[in-house]
Amino acid sequence: MSMFKKISTWFAAVFAAATLMTAYAADPVIEQAKAQGIIGEKFDGYLGIVDAGKASADLQRRVEETNAGRLKVYSDISKKTGDSVQVVAAAMAEKNIARAEPGEVVKPGASDPWTKKP
Repeated sequence: MSMFKKISTWFAAVFAAATLMTAYAADPVIEQAKAQGIIGEKFDGYLGIVDAGKASADLQRRVEETNAGRLKVYSDISKKTGDSVQVVAAAMAEKNIARAEPGEVVKPGASDPWTKKP
């Protein structure tokens, strides 16, 4: 595959993923939990539970469902671009962390602590 075609495919896939990620993030329970700092975006492209003591069983289920949906999207993009699922997920993680609202909690790196976004 030519470099131009690969880059074009990558951008198209990322755009499609961003659209799908918006749909997954549109769950009002997820959004409220993010605003409250109970869950947050992680460096690996998935949601994480920041405060397990405040995460209800329903919220944990929704986080798992959202992460499963993200894995499917990342896998689809991986097949189209030839990049690993981890590379695709990390690229989306950067976008998700950048889009996080002020006050939401993010984990930008594996060894980084959960941090409130300014």
